[in-house]
Amino acid sequence: MRQKNETEIILKQWVRVVLLIVVIAVMIASIVSIVKGLNPAKAGQEELYSYNYNSNLNYKVYLKDNSFFTTPYIGMNKQYITSLIDHIEVDASYAFQSTEDLDYSYNYEIVATAKGLYQNTDGKDVEIWSKAYPVANQANQSGSGKTFTISKNVNLDYEQYNQIMTDFRNQYGLSIDARVDLSMNINITAGLKGATEKELQETNTMTLEIPLLQQTIGIKPNYVNHGTNTIYKDASDEAQINMPLVVIGAVVLVISLLVFRVLVKSLLAVTRKSEYVLALNKILKEYGDIIAETHNMPDIDKYDIINVKNFNDLVDVEEELHSPILYFDVRENYESIFLIINNNTLYKFTLRESDFDHFNKSRD
Repeated sequence: MRQKNETEIILKQWVRVVLLIVVIAVMIASIVSIVKGLNPAKAGQEELYSYNYNSNLNYKVYLKDNSFFTTPYIGMNKQYITSLIDHIEVDASYAFQSTEDLDYSYNYEIVATAKGLYQNTDGKDVEIWSKAYPVANQANQSGSGKTFTISKNVNLDYEQYNQIMTDFRNQYGLSIDARVDLSMNINITAGLKGATEKELQETNTMTLEIPLLQQTIGIKPNYVNHGTNTIYKDASDEAQINMPLVVIGAVVLVISLLVFRVLVKSLLAVTRKSEYVLALNKILKEYGDIIAETHNMPDIDKYDIINVKNFNDLVDVEEELHSPILYFDVRENYESIFLIINNNTLYKFTLRESDFDHFNKSRD
């Protein structure tokens, strides 16, 4: 029994798959071209200058007169007995350095913020009350150059803030934690020397977290000691949309979409054909000894026709009647008919390429 050429159809299928991948790649390239054409500034940033800064809060805890400590103060990163604390001396420093000469201005303020804290069920501190008390401030200072420095020495009266939170706790009968945050907030505005635009707008905050309402405390710094950054010139105002690139990308995208649609439909058709040929060849191979191919289609209208749903049903009829199965290729690679004729009755099974249209079946 002559079988259909499966290799040729499968080859056609793979050729279409490769072409489909190429078209998808062209579609992606055209979309990228459109995006680049509409957003030219994203590839056009110019570096103006870089800068770095160093910030620090050094402190000494001065003690009340006592017979235990021989020095007037205790240095950083220690544990301190609160009943012996007289005041805390803090030296705040900030150093700025740029790669280019700048016109700059800055100001700062130092504040002490007393806070009442309640520990939530998840273990996190929740602030229930706070009040900021000014400690020191500096009005706007201006200058030019690559560097400037800020230094300020302040004293924090620990007992004052401890008493504030003691009064708050006693007045409201709350079991709370408390601390005072000593913070230095530095506001900087800068731009290239002689330029009107000020690209750099930055606020830098340094904080010491100092516990209250405890017998002994440790002071926790909360700030970044060192940082670097680069300032870029945004070219978005000067850049123009690249219309030729956008138009070419759009045209290629439209053409690619049309080709994509044609290829998908063609691939589905070839896939159906491939499945049809595989199914037909399987029938001819497995049942070749009971199938007789005919090139002349009999006149089936003079018979009582019984259409069977699948080929196995037709095989059951053949086994019962011991009549050969006639095979007629109605349209190559698209439709075949299998027949059994018994007196005035004709048993018919039709195999069609459209039976393998899974896409339309799923939509139905």
